[in-house]
Amino acid sequence: MILYVGSYSAEPLHGLRVFQMDEQTGALTALSCVEDVADPIYLALSPDKRFLYVAENVTKTAPDPKKPGGISVYAVQADASLTRLASWALAPTVPCHISLSPDGTKLAWAEYRTAHAGVLTVDTATGMLTPLASVHHTGAHGPNAVRQEAPHAHFASFTPDGTTLLVCDLGMDRVFAYGIDEDCRVLRHIVPSRDFVAPPGSGPRHLAFLPGTDIVYLVCELDSSIHTLKCSPDCAPELLDSHSLLPPDFTGQTKAAAIRVSPDKRWVLASNRGHDSIAAFRIDPATGCLTPGPISKLDGPFPRDFVFSPDGRFVVATHKLADEFAVYAFDAKTGALTLTPHRVTGFPKPLALLFA
Repeated sequence: MILYVGSYSAEPLHGLRVFQMDEQTGALTALSCVEDVADPIYLALSPDKRFLYVAENVTKTAPDPKKPGGISVYAVQADASLTRLASWALAPTVPCHISLSPDGTKLAWAEYRTAHAGVLTVDTATGMLTPLASVHHTGAHGPNAVRQEAPHAHFASFTPDGTTLLVCDLGMDRVFAYGIDEDCRVLRHIVPSRDFVAPPGSGPRHLAFLPGTDIVYLVCELDSSIHTLKCSPDCAPELLDSHSLLPPDFTGQTKAAAIRVSPDKRWVLASNRGHDSIAAFRIDPATGCLTPGPISKLDGPFPRDFVFSPDGRFVVATHKLADEFAVYAFDAKTGALTLTPHRVTGFPKPLALLFA
């Protein structure tokens, strides 16, 4: 199993690396690193696994003083090493999230600081991108004066049918729904039928879709909550349930981060930075609703990202503030995580994980 890891970069710029995981033990072996990659924050792999897309600082490869944040495409070689093909400058800062449409023909991106989001078309034969449309969020924002002083686009992904782009805005407490009009090269805001208005001050961060259903899970960063939404065509999302990611006696500072559905579609997990934990929720196969499971404390601080191994036996989690990431065994019966002996240290502020 091949694992790609992106991190904040120190000199030399080796922020993008490739590892191999042993399927039986979870042990990680370093295979290669990519030279001259600055701050690769998020990763997306083409459906045919031939191209890796990376949100990074592209000023070295596609100079634009006003838009250092962009996306690069790398060819995946037979030995899983990566070769840069091209870069595109898009935004004032590095996009915090990117994702591909289900058919791999479009790539969505979201940029946090100035609240931009957009779509590019993908040439699936060559991996090349062409900017299609973008939006800039403006308007009223939430009550958290420190974190919601302005709009902040934090996530952009297509619905499973590929017809709608959903953008989480942490600053505006809203999940925006956009229709994609290729002829006019614009994103059409579908108002108000497909937006989801989150609780004030909750700070929507990321979504995770339950494959084969119309259920989507929303994790909110500022209040460490998770919400189950039913997203039927042409209707406003229906809120089915909401839960906290924290134990009831927790009183410290924390903020939620990543959310993932297990490969067997029985669990959804979400991480907390501060409490330094991953909370598990059992999925009702009939309704998609959630039942809280265990909250597993991690052996390191600030799990900005985590990912299931393709077989669901392991979870790899970043300990960002310890400059490392570690492998945990996942119990599919209980939802609990158990630390294994396998971790990678001396890796500056790991940010993003992706299995091929």
